[in-house]
Amino acid sequence: AVFVDIEPRYFCIDPAAVQAAITPRTRAVMPVHLYGHPAAMSALQEVCRDKGIFIIEDASQAHGAALDGRPAGAWGDAGTFSFYATKNMTTGEGGLVSVEDPEVARRLRLLRNQGQERRYENEIAGLNNRMTDMQAAIGRVQLRSLAEWTKTRQDNADFYSTNLRGVVVPESDPRAEHVFHQYTIRVVDLDRDKFAEELANRGIGTGVYYPTPCHQLPSFESGLCLPETERASQECLSIPVHPLVSTDEREHIVASINSLARVGS
Repeated sequence: AVFVDIEPRYFCIDPAAVQAAITPRTRAVMPVHLYGHPAAMSALQEVCRDKGIFIIEDASQAHGAALDGRPAGAWGDAGTFSFYATKNMTTGEGGLVSVEDPEVARRLRLLRNQGQERRYENEIAGLNNRMTDMQAAIGRVQLRSLAEWTKTRQDNADFYSTNLRGVVVPESDPRAEHVFHQYTIRVVDLDRDKFAEELANRGIGTGVYYPTPCHQLPSFESGLCLPETERASQECLSIPVHPLVSTDEREHIVASINSLARVGS
């Protein structure tokens, strides 16, 4: 794996950094639509198209997100979605792969179903990765509410962006449909972790996604320097944006953040 830096506004992979990192050995690029904001897919297509490089989208956090009206997961050669319990919609566990190529779809089904299309005729070595009927039933019900839940997330995000002070609020590309899997602020010139502790003392849960960048994990560590990624890992703090956040709760969140930011400054 080769890691490249993000662009700082949307926390997504930087197409210019991808271009600079491509070598004759590059086979695929995996952009992540982080926090529900789509990556710069048209620019990535321009980088990859003429070189025969596949694009595999990580849309795990981007159910319903879009760029220029085109859904996340429909830009690359494949798109992957997670249905884990914390995602914008869930089946409890599991996921989905979106592809256009019928043969790729067939092979994915083989891999999912122990390598067989017909019972006991194993074409390849596969796994038992089938979704259960119960999980699928949960997902079908969840899917009916996804648009409504997304609108509530966006309304909560708009409220935060309008009213928060003393922190850097997330930006959205004007061409993008941001679905706000997370609402992630930057805590600059203050101790992010202490800031989170103070919010916890006021009954507000927060999340740090992700405290250690992938290129610094023991399994990948190579001395690589990705300054924007590293800065984000030190500054980012996600606050509640899910559809069950009440009006009183989001007002309390805003008042608490603004108060702490004033004291800290």
